[in-house]
Amino acid sequence: YGVREAKGLEFKTVIVLDFFREIPSSLQKPWRELVLGRATQDFEHSYPLVATFLKLLYTGVTRCIEKLFFVETKSSTAGDASMRWLTKQVSGRASYATRNNINDVEAMSMTSDEFISEGINNAELAQAAMDLDQSQMLLERSIWCFEQTDIIELAAKARIHYSSVLFRLEIEVPYDEKSSNDLAVIEMRAAQLIESLTKEGLFFEVLNIFSSVTPFLSEYGKEELEKRFIRKIRLAGKEE
Repeated sequence: YGVREAKGLEFKTVIVLDFFREIPSSLQKPWRELVLGRATQDFEHSYPLVATFLKLLYTGVTRCIEKLFFVETKSSTAGDASMRWLTKQVSGRASYATRNNINDVEAMSMTSDEFISEGINNAELAQAAMDLDQSQMLLERSIWCFEQTDIIELAAKARIHYSSVLFRLEIEVPYDEKSSNDLAVIEMRAAQLIESLTKEGLFFEVLNIFSSVTPFLSEYGKEELEKRFIRKIRLAGKEE
């Protein structure tokens, strides 16, 4: 929601994004003077538009029931002054706000269940993604979400999936550019990853990695992987 669109609504958590940075440049310094208590008597007459932004800020802040966050993606004169005022302690009074980095803000604004849901969603999107770079990005996000919870098994599962995607990215070099030593290492790593993926039930990725690595496998290695893993997974898929 934009601030105007959210008028009349209420939310448990509100994140006000780049409000101070987007104040016009002509009002950045006047805003700072106002916030820091240095405005002159003719301030309202000289800078009438400041009142408009104050009303917008009031509307945004009062949409919040429990938690309010100001997130600024870039430093600005108005933003720096506002953060200075909000985090300042006066006469033993606690500050109105604390300063955090962006990951802390996200962590504080989501529950454990929401992190799990977001992590699973990103993992599923990574599974469906056709582009490996996109899969990598989605799995990084998935791992981070799971790490915010106490369920380490989900994070471990996502890390194994992530390792497999990284491996598939590594072996995208054309086949004839691989030495015999490279091929032996690829075959060994593929076998280890396939075994780990199978233990985690990530059968879709087992098939993906097998398809990617097949051109690099010896006949013996290919036959062993097919016998121990691939045929069983394909057979189970047909039975379902």
